[in-house]
Amino acid sequence: MEAPMRDTEVQPLVSDDLLAELANPDYHQQCGEFDAETRAMLATALPEICSELLRWRQTAANRPFALALALRSEAIENRLTDARRAIRAPDPIHPRDLAAACETLLRHSTDASERAAASDVLAQMQEAA
Repeated sequence: MEAPMRDTEVQPLVSDDLLAELANPDYHQQCGEFDAETRAMLATALPEICSELLRWRQTAANRPFALALALRSEAIENRLTDARRAIRAPDPIHPRDLAAACETLLRHSTDASERAAASDVLAQMQEAA
């Protein structure tokens, strides 16, 4: 579950979907063949993409710890999201996957009740084994 966007967060001009589309050009695009609409979009998007890439590179060069911390935080949040999704899935979950999800919650969740529930599930699984 993604956190809701706050009003203060700035939406990027170039969406992730557009970046994914541009990262996988078809044959004609690889040959530089674009219609007028796509050329206009690229004229607007390319400076924004380059600016964002330069900011990332400057941060990586000047503040590698801050960048590493941000990326680690994002990775942990993704693991928590995956663990929560696995636990709440409507289909049965393999005990190994359930244990891994609970261990992720125990290790990384900031919610005490969520950690307690994960601990209880792991204890019940050990008793049943």
